[in-house]
Amino acid sequence: MSQQPKSFLSSYKNNDLKDFFNIKPSDYNSALQIDRKINRQDLAQALKENAKRLAAPKEALAAIDKLAEDNSKAILTGQQAGLLLGPNYTISKAITAIKLAQKLSDKENNVVPVFWVASQDHDTEEVNHAYLLDFKEELQKLNVDLTAETPVGKIAMDEAWLEQIANKISKLDYKEPFLSESLDLMKNSAKLAKSYSDWFIAMLYQVLGPYGLIIIDPMQPKIAELFRPLFEAELAKPLLSSQFINKAAAELEVLGFKAQIGRAEGASNLFLEEDFKRQLLKFDGKKFYTDNQEYSKADLLAILDKNPATITPAAGLRPITQDFILPTIATVVGPGELAYFSQLKEVFELHKVRMPLIQPRLTATVLEPPVIRIMKKFDLDLLDIANLEKIKQEKLLELSGYQDIFDKNLADLEKSFENMLTEIQKLDPTLVKTVCKAEIHMQKTHNILKTKSAKALLEKNKVYQNQFERLENQLLPLNSAQERLLSPFSFFLKFGIDNVIAAFMQLPFEGNHKIEL
Repeated sequence: MSQQPKSFLSSYKNNDLKDFFNIKPSDYNSALQIDRKINRQDLAQALKENAKRLAAPKEALAAIDKLAEDNSKAILTGQQAGLLLGPNYTISKAITAIKLAQKLSDKENNVVPVFWVASQDHDTEEVNHAYLLDFKEELQKLNVDLTAETPVGKIAMDEAWLEQIANKISKLDYKEPFLSESLDLMKNSAKLAKSYSDWFIAMLYQVLGPYGLIIIDPMQPKIAELFRPLFEAELAKPLLSSQFINKAAAELEVLGFKAQIGRAEGASNLFLEEDFKRQLLKFDGKKFYTDNQEYSKADLLAILDKNPATITPAAGLRPITQDFILPTIATVVGPGELAYFSQLKEVFELHKVRMPLIQPRLTATVLEPPVIRIMKKFDLDLLDIANLEKIKQEKLLELSGYQDIFDKNLADLEKSFENMLTEIQKLDPTLVKTVCKAEIHMQKTHNILKTKSAKALLEKNKVYQNQFERLENQLLPLNSAQERLLSPFSFFLKFGIDNVIAAFMQLPFEGNHKIEL
C-alpha cells in the first residue's frame, strides 16, 4: 500500500475531511456511544478456543471474558502475519490499541484491545521475510518459502522454516541471555502452530497477551461463520460497494489526494478460494465469475454453507467485516490505512454498520546507545531523521566553518543580483527575466557546490563518515523508516523481549516518539 502524503494526516487531524468519516478525530466520547448488536457469546467462545490452543496467557483469556459481556467495547487494530512479527510498527499498532483501551476503560466502559490478523491475505511476498540489524550494523534479510497467492492462514506450518531462521540467527553475533529467549519464543510458538499465521499469533500472544491483547484469526471456521449475513448482503448487490469506493476516490482526488483503493469494472469486494488460491469475484450483471470459473449466487451461498472461510473480503470490505462481528468503537491505523478508510464511509452505511473512530497509531523509533550519543553530538532530533542527507550536509559545513562562508557568499550574490536588477529595470525592463533566470542558475550552482563540499569534508573525516553511516543504517535502513523495515526481533535479540516491550508500554497512545534502550 502506498504512503499517503503527510498533509492527509494533517487534514484528518484538523477535521478538514469530516465528510469522509463518521466521528471527528479524538472524539472519544462519541466513540464510546457506539453500541453494536453482535453475537458476543459465540465470538468469545471461538476466540477463547483459539487462544487456549496457542497458549495465550491468562490476561488475554480474561480480556476475552470481558469481551463476552454485554457492555463490552473494542479498540481494534491489525496487520498481516509477517515473519518474526513483521515490521516493528506491528508492535506500535498493538500497543496503541492497548493504551487507548486502558485510557477509555472505567466503571461504565469495558474496553478491550483486539488485534485482527490478516490471515486471509494472499500476498505472500509481503510477509515471507524479516530484517534484522546485527551488532556489526549489517542488515540481515531472513526468508522462508511460502506458497504464492495462498491465504497465509491456509499455509501449513513447516518446521524447516524455524530451523532455517534459527540457524541463521545463531550464527550472528547476538549475546546471551537475549539470544536464547528470542529463539525460545520462535520455537515454542512454532510447536503450537498449525499454519503460518498461527506462528505469528502464538508469538504475539506471548509478547503482548500479558497486557490483555486479544487476537482474532478470521480464517478460524467459527469466526468465519459470523460473517455470513454480511457476505449474503454483499452478494445481493455485488457492485454497489465498489461504486461507493470509486465515488469517494473521485471526491478525494478533487481535493488533491491520491485514492488508495480503486475498483475495476465488474470487480466485487469479495474473494473466493479456488484450489487454495484466492481469486477476485467479479459480476457482469447476471453471473459471478473468477478468472477460472463461473458461479451463480446460489452456488456461492452453497459454498458459504459448506466452508464459510472460503469467501473472504477484499480491502474495501474488510473493515466493515471486522465491525460487523466486533463491538468496535475505534480502529487504530497507519497513514496509508487512514487514507483508504476515507473511501469506506458509504460502504459502512450500505451495510448498516456504524463507522468507528479512526485513530492514527503511535510511531516509535528505537535509539540504541551509540545512536543516542551520535545524535547528541550533532544536536539531532527525530524530525531531522527524515531529512538526514540534508542535515548531514549542514552539520558538516557548520562544524568545519564552511557554512558561514557559503552563507556570506550567497548573501553577497543575492545583493549583487538585487543591484543588477535595479539597474537593468532602468536600462531595459525586457531583460529582467534574463537576470532572474541567471540568479536562479547561480543559486543552483551555489547549492551544488555546497553539496560537493560537504561530501569532500565527509571523505576527509572518516569519524564523521562512520557516525553518519551508523545513523543511516539504524534509522533509515534501505532508505526506509526504521519501524517500517526492521523486525521487533532486531531489538529483542540485543536488549531482551521484556525490556523492549516495557519501553514501548511507557509511550503515550499517539504521537511520534523515541525509545532509548
